[in-house]
Amino acid sequence: MIKREVDLLARDLIRLLGMMTELHGELAMHMRNKLAAIKQADSDRIQSITAREMVLADQAAEREGLRRQITARILEGLGQDTQAGRSISVTDLAEFFTEPRRSQLLVAAAGLREKLHEINRMRVTTSLITQEMLKHLGAVLNVMRSGPGQSDFYSRSGRREQSGPASVFEAVG
Repeated sequence: MIKREVDLLARDLIRLLGMMTELHGELAMHMRNKLAAIKQADSDRIQSITAREMVLADQAAEREGLRRQITARILEGLGQDTQAGRSISVTDLAEFFTEPRRSQLLVAAAGLREKLHEINRMRVTTSLITQEMLKHLGAVLNVMRSGPGQSDFYSRSGRREQSGPASVFEAVG
């Protein structure tokens, strides 16, 4: 028989997992919007979305800390090793409970896991796009820095002259 205090903590954990799922869902939405902004090369929108993502990431980290604390308190109430609270999954924790708490914990964990997988897929996609953009911009800068090399041209006075390689940094000061 599960103690009432432990059952209430499990209920709180289920609620927290639901809030974390919503939070990660919002983060996933912003990541989708950022991918769209990247496709449109809208740097202002990218910066705005990134700032919001940082706030959400901080909130997610706080909630994760709270999840660990609740999990440790549940394990303590069950007479288990509280150090396992740092690494035990909600799926494993659910095994200590009877129905309906077990199913509620499993459903909450599955919802959060799905959002985390979605965020990870978008993170990989965004990283690949960013890497390719950096390669492209690097190639553009190399071309800009190298200039035409040694080439002949005619000055305003009509004399034939040779130019050195151009430097972007010379052009902008």
